[in-house]
Amino acid sequence: MKALVCNVAKKLSDYENMKRIVNHPSNYIKIGNKTINPFNELSLSHGLPALCALYGELSEQYPDEGWDLLGHQYMKKIGEQINQHGFPSLSMFTGLAGIGLAAVCLSKGGKRYQNFISNINQVIEERIGEMIDYLKQKPYPNMDDYDAISGVAGIASYLLLFTKEIKKGITLILKYIVDLSQDKQVEDIKVPGWYIPPMNSFSEIERRKWPSGFFNIGLSHGIPALLIVLCNAKKLNIYVDGQDECIQRLADFLMKFQIKDENGSYWGTHVSLEEYKNGSVLNKDTRDAWCYGTPGVAYSLLIAGKTLNNQSYIDCAVSGMKLASKRLYNIFSPSFCHGLSGVAYICNRFYEETNISDFREAACKLVDDIIKFYNEEFPFGFKNIEDSEGSTKYYDYVGLIDGTAGILLTILAIQNSKKTPWDCAFLLSEV
Repeated sequence: MKALVCNVAKKLSDYENMKRIVNHPSNYIKIGNKTINPFNELSLSHGLPALCALYGELSEQYPDEGWDLLGHQYMKKIGEQINQHGFPSLSMFTGLAGIGLAAVCLSKGGKRYQNFISNINQVIEERIGEMIDYLKQKPYPNMDDYDAISGVAGIASYLLLFTKEIKKGITLILKYIVDLSQDKQVEDIKVPGWYIPPMNSFSEIERRKWPSGFFNIGLSHGIPALLIVLCNAKKLNIYVDGQDECIQRLADFLMKFQIKDENGSYWGTHVSLEEYKNGSVLNKDTRDAWCYGTPGVAYSLLIAGKTLNNQSYIDCAVSGMKLASKRLYNIFSPSFCHGLSGVAYICNRFYEETNISDFREAACKLVDDIIKFYNEEFPFGFKNIEDSEGSTKYYDYVGLIDGTAGILLTILAIQNSKKTPWDCAFLLSEV
């Protein structure tokens, strides 16, 4: 296992070759009418910060093998890119929070990159208030205002690594989340403020699917991320007024809108406005992934249950995750976001939080399944697999979210236990 991980990690250190492959048109994706290249040098999702996080973890696992030097080469390139082009946002997966996290992973426990990290934190601290003021003025949120990928939940997950230095920024985000959870009037009823109206849908497909709007319950773009941030902050003794009530409100919403059938209880991806009015879910579309479906939701409820000492949340989370870890519905890629690595990692976190051995066994079995996707002929050892309009497509990606870095970090963590906080990118870190 170590040989596999290290061989692939060495391949990823050839910058020019890596760039040539990721920039090949075969790795472009279609979103609506546009074709885009997901690779972005400064993004944790698809770029160099993901490789820095990987080399940081390898350097902690195997300190005498020079992985920190490989990571440093990419950190220098990140610095050059920021100097030339600035940075795109404050976010975790495409912005400064993700770059900061990559540096933390390479920092040898905070001994290196101190000025770089401090500068990033200062910029986030200076700008987060302005960002939240803008978000508060909006009558309804967009998912990427508050989510784990692009929004305040992801930024907060990073800032919680620095509770002494950046308490003000964290508190502003917590207050925003609590305020967002207040009721709003929509049509003839009151709904929680995390309701997304149709005009704020991410895509035309979403607008057609949920013409009256929806509540997103996926960890990547929905309310489980808010729940985890509030719980982790509480555990770190950072409180704002209404925090406990907000935790309960978010958790109760997720408890209420489970799907129940002969196999047990699990979660879908969205709750429509009609389903909210009826008080139950009719649409059973789901997948068993980190991004959407039971694993992400169950993890958020597990953390909420432990935070509020609510056994019903914990029991529901455990039974849902046991089902998902065996069912693996709509899971066919080895990657993290919507593939086997994400489920494997969440199983391992469930084991760490509950000490239930079934979850450790499931995590180890899933790692074996991930390894079956390895092919030494592939440029990066693994390919991301997508189902696009009925046809299967294969992509060579290096990033954390659906690339090889996320897969290798998962394998390392389950084999050896993790030594750097890369998993706070996915809001899965123990605090």
